[in-house]
Amino acid sequence: MNDLDLQRFLEPSTLLDAQQVVLTLVLALVLGLAVAFVYRLSVPGRVLSPSLQASLVLLAMVTAMVMMVIGDNLARAFSMVGALAIVRFRTRLRSPWDISFVFFSLAAGIACGVLAYQVAVLGTALVGLAVLGMHVIPLSGIRPDHLRMLRCDVGVFEGVENRLEQILDDHLDRRWLVETRSQRFGESLSFRYRVVVRDPDDVAEMMRAISNLEGVEKVVLDLSDENQLDE
Repeated sequence: MNDLDLQRFLEPSTLLDAQQVVLTLVLALVLGLAVAFVYRLSVPGRVLSPSLQASLVLLAMVTAMVMMVIGDNLARAFSMVGALAIVRFRTRLRSPWDISFVFFSLAAGIACGVLAYQVAVLGTALVGLAVLGMHVIPLSGIRPDHLRMLRCDVGVFEGVENRLEQILDDHLDRRWLVETRSQRFGESLSFRYRVVVRDPDDVAEMMRAISNLEGVEKVVLDLSDENQLDE
């Protein structure tokens, strides 16, 4: 490879004018909003993080800007990789579903940044339809808004396990015992279940029935199955 070939390899092959830059960033903004909107529809019944939704929008725009800056310049690409390697991201996402949407936004931004507008628009539309389709027809056969985590703390000498299970059977379609833990030097037991509620509107009645059981010290129902129930 001679010096001329090396120079062509390192220098960007395209120069963007102001109109094209604005068009790319506006399209990235629109697609980022679409990604955030689909994400919001895909997790009903869950309190969403405003910062995550805003990040999905900005991530598409920032990624498009980075791709326009790099272009076909290999030196800039390596410089960008080195700069990002210094940054340590310590934010913990809630679930693999959230991580998938982060990559969704990144892909939309990359497609815009390399001026593949057709890929960006069609890809975002098709992936969004796939997400909504999986929400309507869940692959596991369980609606995400019916899946919960339930924790019950009971006195070890009260013998309320049979009555507790009867109440759960009356209000739940399915349940799995995930964890049993001894607490307070063996004076109480903590049961953690993954449950499928029969009717989300019937949750309050179930909680009252469990709370009224003599020997139940604490009952917590999480709004989604991704969270861990803390002490």
